[in-house]
Amino acid sequence: MDAYSDEEIARLISCPKKVSVPPAKNLRLNGADWRNDAKLAPTDGTKGIFSMFMRRNEDFPEDFSIGLVYRPEDGTSDITLLRCNGKHGFFNGGAGADPDHPHFHFHVHKASAKAIRAGFTPEKFADKTTEFASYEQAVQHYIKVVQLNPRDASRYFPSESQSEIEFTE
Repeated sequence: MDAYSDEEIARLISCPKKVSVPPAKNLRLNGADWRNDAKLAPTDGTKGIFSMFMRRNEDFPEDFSIGLVYRPEDGTSDITLLRCNGKHGFFNGGAGADPDHPHFHFHVHKASAKAIRAGFTPEKFADKTTEFASYEQAVQHYIKVVQLNPRDASRYFPSESQSEIEFTE
């Protein structure tokens, strides 16, 4: 997996994509999390496929993760490139009770060559973000960052600001 440079990771995240297998209409409860998934296909000639995962804790809706996974065409290991996460505080990596740690805030995990070289999960490191402050806003941020086709984005992931037209007789 050490073949990924930061430039290649950035290119994979931002290459234009379309929905190839749509998400279910609604999240489904599995254990403590509401879940959904979709498959994304690159539209710029990039080889391989992408998958999108969406997770949201049933009891703590501010604890969520929306991620992008890349599967190379050659069948080598999948790599998680990006995760847009909500607040979840404590974690197994040792953040303890440090309120300045990114996990106590809305944050983004992005794969890095540094993490891969160190033997960590590619997206180990996180940065706080002000780009979103809810699950719904995180989905819209994710769509923008991964360059999802606008037609697919509005069809499968309408923003809160998109009003529904009511028809009356």
